[in-house]
Amino acid sequence: MKATDTNTRSLWGLLCAAGGIIGNVLLAVVTIAAAYGGSINPETTAIGALLAMLFPALLIITLIFCVINAIWWRKRCIINVVSLVVCASPIWTLCPLNMFRASEKALSESDDVIKVMTFNVLDFTDYTKQPTSGDTAKCGNPTIDFILRQDADIVLCQEAGALYEPHPGIVANSDIASLYTKYAHIYASRRGMAILSKYPMERISVPVSDENAFDLCRYDVKVSDSVVVHVFNVHLQSLGLTSGDKAVYRGITQGDAPSGGMKELREGLLRKLSRAFKARAQQAREVRTALDAVDGTVLLAGDFNDIPGSYASRIIEGDDMTDAYSHAGLGPAITYHADRLYFRIDQMYYRGNLEAERTVSPSFPSSDHYPLICYFKILTQ
Repeated sequence: MKATDTNTRSLWGLLCAAGGIIGNVLLAVVTIAAAYGGSINPETTAIGALLAMLFPALLIITLIFCVINAIWWRKRCIINVVSLVVCASPIWTLCPLNMFRASEKALSESDDVIKVMTFNVLDFTDYTKQPTSGDTAKCGNPTIDFILRQDADIVLCQEAGALYEPHPGIVANSDIASLYTKYAHIYASRRGMAILSKYPMERISVPVSDENAFDLCRYDVKVSDSVVVHVFNVHLQSLGLTSGDKAVYRGITQGDAPSGGMKELREGLLRKLSRAFKARAQQAREVRTALDAVDGTVLLAGDFNDIPGSYASRIIEGDDMTDAYSHAGLGPAITYHADRLYFRIDQMYYRGNLEAERTVSPSFPSSDHYPLICYFKILTQ
């Protein structure tokens, strides 16, 4: 019996060891696939895009496995380390470690630095309180107060309809007046795409295939005597989720899925996500065409409704644009914080006579988005 027990334990040990190795290999394969899933055109298959959204979670799981394996099964740790090395570039895009950046104070005092902010302002409603419209106007608008305090040189806004058509119950006339006092040059479209600039600018029309599906605006901003920045403000296709879809997602992520929740996830949420991925792929190509038509210094920012490393982001970035956050950010950033969908979906890219020195995303919760702010050094020609 003792020999039999020993053999049984040995067999069980071998099975556990094999299972552990297989589990770590599968995790590595899926993590690598997710890291580069954004390189797959979602018009062919949406699997890559869906995997890419899971990359942050898979990265955390890999790090946990790496620590556990390093303590108890060191040889398995090699699998985790190899997968992390293979994913090094996507990891840096997601979580850059630019430790030695100039301080905001030093950059603010520099004459050759401009501060740029992009912010989806949720039509200036207060996401934290959702009060009655009358209360919002009486108490002052927190989003506008934040913009004024930040004192950025250029502010790109999405969903800023109140700047085109005033909403007296949400934004008081005094709030609008305060913006015009600080920013001499303001333009807002009927769809709520807006720019606030301290520098002279010229609005340039950019045709798109379907102006109801997404927004792309261009402004040529003269930031110095020798540098004109072609500024693009973009708002790509949203996910189009209903309140019911979001409720299903919240229930699933909280471990309290409603009856039929997984079926609704598969047939409802995933279908809508797939449609949105495909739409943004086409929109990204239109944005890229607009970028290719412009020479010189270019700055593009806005609400992509998609993550860094996604197919849309890769198309827009191309081989000539630089991601301001991965170049000058520190650690992971979240710019959308509603409905338990915690992703960086607001992006900023540039090329030409600009250099990102420091990029941050302050956790100011008046909108369902957090702003993305970058300090750019103006390079001499």
